[in-house]
Amino acid sequence: MRTKNKLSKLLGLRIGVLAGLFLSTVGAPSIASGSGFAVYTHGAKELGMQNSVIAHSEGPASNYHNPALITELKGTQIEAGTTLIFPSREFKSAQTGKTEKTESRVFYPSTLFVTHQLNERFTAGLGIISPFGLGTDWGKQWEGRYLATNSEMQTFNINPNIAWKVNDKLAVAGGLDLLLLDATLEKNINFSAYVLPDAEQKFDGDGDGIGYNLGLVYCPNEDWSFGASYRSGIKVDVEGNAEFKLPQGTPPLLKANFPNTGGTTEIELPAQLFFGLCYQGIDKLTLEVGGRWEGWSCYEELAFKFDQPVAGSKTSVFKKNWKDVVSCAVGAKYDLNDTFAIFGGYRFDDNPIPDDTFEPGITASDKHCISLGVGKTFGNLVAGVSYHYEKYESRKKDNSLGASLGGTANGEYNSDAHMVGVSVSYEF
Repeated sequence: MRTKNKLSKLLGLRIGVLAGLFLSTVGAPSIASGSGFAVYTHGAKELGMQNSVIAHSEGPASNYHNPALITELKGTQIEAGTTLIFPSREFKSAQTGKTEKTESRVFYPSTLFVTHQLNERFTAGLGIISPFGLGTDWGKQWEGRYLATNSEMQTFNINPNIAWKVNDKLAVAGGLDLLLLDATLEKNINFSAYVLPDAEQKFDGDGDGIGYNLGLVYCPNEDWSFGASYRSGIKVDVEGNAEFKLPQGTPPLLKANFPNTGGTTEIELPAQLFFGLCYQGIDKLTLEVGGRWEGWSCYEELAFKFDQPVAGSKTSVFKKNWKDVVSCAVGAKYDLNDTFAIFGGYRFDDNPIPDDTFEPGITASDKHCISLGVGKTFGNLVAGVSYHYEKYESRKKDNSLGASLGGTANGEYNSDAHMVGVSVSYEF
């Protein structure tokens, strides 16, 4: 009996330790690329100008960038497009010097825009976009597997707008953002205290939220225009399930502490403000400078609530403490003739994640973006193709996240991404 009691106490102590490991693990990766986990691939021509299209329109994608601009679009127009994203991340361990890479994957966020001129003053628009997203797969054997193995998030935003041309110089717009979110977080749990292989944990969840957006464009003369648009923050209540794959031979008492169970969390997506100043006073040239503000300080923490106790607790809260950021960009279009144009742009993006909460579930560092593109008109049809490259500055992780889990994955992270955007629009 004494031996049995000692074994039970020892097992209970180890479960207590693993409870801390699990609770740290489940909150480690951000449900969370833009800065943070925002995505800005809405229109190939717009991508070619680094989205410097807030003060002038390049077509129906203005429904997202600045809906006040859709008053410039005649008749009924429709645009469909997609962007192929080829991301790459590399990690060099501060502990071993070993280099590891994420799994090669291709993402293709797609868009659909429709605008319809109701009369000389009012135009209606509709956009279906993916404004936020994430996809990072490190595999199940890498050094930071107790922090994150696979992190995915997809969003779909249905965005109806109405725009009003107040007069020849001013237009305003407003609309709704109806957002759907789906997320998957995977990572390992360290069972080495039991001389067992790692357990695997997966959280699948989805939810929805609603927000609003506003737009304004002011043209004092034919050469100059100023534009601004705002998208509100959106709170999304996520419901899902936490599932555990435990290694063979897991003791029953330990197994009982990791039940498959339902769970909830709340994700607050940031407010965004876009602004641009456009000059068209040089023949065939359109030049726009501007930027965007993103309110990532809303992401203060990630909190989970479970239907059943997991590792002895129904709740876990983890601090994120992200900060607001501002990016700046310049974009240009040159019309070689009436049917063919070339695009180019540069953008600098600031990083919202502080050093003490930086972890490998998300790409996070200052980055530089360049792009080139072409547009071709075939009667009522306009096609656009753009190439975009973004290079993240090297970032070192040197914090305590993961210290109690079996590995901090401290070291140097390097990331980049290649993108190819394609879109086609048609005016009826």
